[in-house]
This record gives sequence, C-alpha cells and structure tokens, in this order.
Amino acid sequence: MKTFRGKATVFFFAFMVALNSCACGQRNTDGSPKRSFDVGHKAASAHVEVFVTEQQLKEFVLQTEGQCEDDEGGRYKGFGEICSGVLPHHLVAGELIARFMKILALQEPEIIVLVGPNHKHAGERVITGLYDWQTPEGIVNTQKDIVSRLLEKGLAARDEEVLGSEHSIGVVVPFLEHYLPDAEIVPLILHRDVSIAEVDRILEVVLFEAEGTVRKNVVVLGSIDFSHYLPQNEAERRDEETLDAIRCFNYPALYRFGSDHLDSPASLSFVLRSAEKNGVKDLEIVDHTNSGRILQNDAIETTSYFTLVYAE
Repeated sequence: MKTFRGKATVFFFAFMVALNSCACGQRNTDGSPKRSFDVGHKAASAHVEVFVTEQQLKEFVLQTEGQCEDDEGGRYKGFGEICSGVLPHHLVAGELIARFMKILALQEPEIIVLVGPNHKHAGERVITGLYDWQTPEGIVNTQKDIVSRLLEKGLAARDEEVLGSEHSIGVVVPFLEHYLPDAEIVPLILHRDVSIAEVDRILEVVLFEAEGTVRKNVVVLGSIDFSHYLPQNEAERRDEETLDAIRCFNYPALYRFGSDHLDSPASLSFVLRSAEKNGVKDLEIVDHTNSGRILQNDAIETTSYFTLVYAE
C-alpha cells in the first residue's frame, strides 16, 4: 500500500484532520466532524451545501495526477462495468475518495445511488431528500424521479435537515461533481439496523424502472468507514475479519459487527446486495489503509478505510 511522502504532505493532512475533525482529531459529541465553515440549507434555492471547500477539493484532485489513467480497454486495471463500490467519507482519506472517483469517471455513469450511515441516528430509519447539492464547483442534481418513487412507496422519508447535516453524503458529493459533473444522485442515509429485506425493497426501485426494466448506467456507492479508534495492529485484524465477511456475503456477521469493524452494516449490505442483484460476486480492493498510516503516526487511534469495487 502506498504511503504519502514528504513532511509537507504529513503536515497538510495533520492540519486537515484538526480542521475537519473527521478521524483522529476533535469531534462533536455525536462523533460527527466539526464543520470548517457554515453548512446548511438554502431554502430559497433548495440547495444543500457540502462539507468540502474549494481548496480542499483541489488539493485532493492534485494528489491523483498521473494515477488511474485509462487503459486500452477503456477501463482501469482491467475492471469491467462497475455496478457498486465502497469509498470513505473522512477527509483525511480524501486522496482515496478522489482516486476512486477518477476510476469511476472512466465509466461515465448517469446515476449514482449514494448510501451512508446516519451517524446521529436522527429521524426515520431511511432518509432521503429532493434538494440539489451546492458544491464548490457547481450543483449536483438529485435524481428526483427515483427519490419520489421511494417516498411514494414509503421506503424512505424526506428529511432535508438531517440529510444535509450528514457528512457521509456531504463529504463525497463534491468529488462526484468534479469527476462526474453530469451524473445525478440518489442520496440515502440508513440507521444501522435497517434490514436486508428493507434494503432489497429499496434496490427494486433504484435498480429497476417502474415497468420492471433494468436501469442503465446506475452505480451504487457505499460511503463507509471501517474500524474506529483502535491501534493499527488491532485495526488491521478487525479489517481482515470484515473483509472475510464481505467476500462471503456473510450478512449476519456484518450486522453483528460494531464500530470497531465498520460504521454502517446496512450501507455495506446495500452495496453487496446490489452486486448480487447484478450477478457480480468478485471483489476488487482498490485501496486499504488507515489514518495512522496516512499521517505516518503509529501512536494514534485509527480509522480504517477501504475502497472496493464490484465490476461485471
């Protein structure tokens, strides 16, 4: 696994952690990051603002220069059509998010179903919204037809306030705008005990048209962080246990795991079930690291990160 090089990079990421409080620095009492600037709803324009500044986004994009270039087959590392994947939502892992999006951009999907944890455990079990998203580089449009169908069927509740305050969505959306400016999103946040049966009912709406035909150019992304607040050697052991459960599609094991393994079993199950419904079982690990490695500090409590791909 590559590590970041040079003192300047280490100092930059240490500053980012302190600024955003995403993994290893200060946190709000509920574990969410303290915001580096005002975030909220623009009621008049029906936009939600996000958690990443223009300068932060530029830094992460710059770090991926020369990486993930298109191969001769039009895909990266021999991947076929990506149907679902996992990426982090801590800005300390911003380069991993950028690299994942750069890979996905080669495919040019039209719809991104972005699912993540409801860190505050606020509101209904499954939450979505109809507002578009204001990012440093422009507006990311919500795919309102799919969201409206989820609302009409009672499979999700609309809560713009809770959704707009959730960093598992708000951190990732600016990267989507940069790499996939024409894509629309279906944002979803889940309580950790949302069941497989609930996940399957939601997937029937997001993966299939009303008349039952398969939607084209849809990718399901899970915005998920893994082992939390452990020493590196213990974090790596828990990550291997989680990876074993992922490879075996062992949903009971995933739902037994706590935050020492991952922050959202339901969101991860959403990704895995999407892969299964697309007939894809092979897992590709794009990146695996933790905040201690990124910051080159063996003494801190870590958060682990995976970027994973299921491709046809």
